Amino acid sequence: MNEVASPPESESAEKRTKSRIKAGRDPRVSRWQGALESMLTDLEARLTRGEIVTPETLNPNDYAHFQRLQLELDLPPFIYAVYLPPGPADKLNPSEIVKTLERASGDSRKVVVTRVDDFSRILVAEISAAKPGIDILEDANLLGSHNYSDAEECINDLSKIIWIHFRHKEQWTEPDFIQYTESWFYRSAIRKLTRLPVTANFSYLHHPVLINADIVTAVFKLLKATLDRMCADPDRTVRMANEVNLYNPGTVPITREGLARKDPQEMESLRIYIDDKLLGLLKFLKGCGVVNFQGFSTADQRRFKRLFARTAEEIYQSAPARMK
Repeated sequence: MNEVASPPESESAEKRTKSRIKAGRDPRVSRWQGALESMLTDLEARLTRGEIVTPETLNPNDYAHFQRLQLELDLPPFIYAVYLPPGPADKLNPSEIVKTLERASGDSRKVVVTRVDDFSRILVAEISAAKPGIDILEDANLLGSHNYSDAEECINDLSKIIWIHFRHKEQWTEPDFIQYTESWFYRSAIRKLTRLPVTANFSYLHHPVLINADIVTAVFKLLKATLDRMCADPDRTVRMANEVNLYNPGTVPITREGLARKDPQEMESLRIYIDDKLLGLLKFLKGCGVVNFQGFSTADQRRFKRLFARTAEEIYQSAPARMK
């Protein structure tokens, strides 16, 4: 469920800033929150539930910082998060608005977090070496600040602070559990990291009852969602399939055009690739140590084999439509 943002309110950030000042809020803090809201509104088309994004084309050093955040942050599905590297982060600086909230006067790196469709509460984390810390604003009030001795300590604490200050007001729904679990596993699988942080109580892989499923059904729901997402880009799918199949003498090179017209040899090569990817995901899942595959009953094992074949077939059958 990769939903992009819609505007939090019809009222512009500038009007909200004036309204807050008129209501007696500190003008400096009101303008700082207004600047943050304007930035988030400008990026609304790029914001993704429960994931951190960046609006910039990053150099290798900045990309390494961004990748680390992608790997280490455990984000609930009700928030948007943005990473700002030096440059954009330096321009978005409170120094001229409210000096007491300035943490870096140059070479700043920021993470900005807010609720989906509600920018009234905003978290700003400074994760550079200058003065690392986290500030939480709500309707131009400073709710709290957390200061750290170094950036490492700040990043390590960031997920906990996000879960505390952006606790969902209502009960999680089945789509929430699905989005959270599948986002976590996709990030894990794409980087082949078996120990990415996850809050197990909200993961349907850890607790299939959250989506009224048994463990075998949950496993293949997760694997299918992950492989579907991996195969979403047709050009990447063709490229990856040809790279993998290069070492398989029973295959031929595949093309978008060939798959779109369902060329028999290319379709068979695609089938071999999909079976290989699904098996690889299954091996990766076993390495995560979440599912007790050894505890499956005989009936579970039979269903497991059936669902493996069905999942591979469903992905295979849907591929030609993506190639057009």
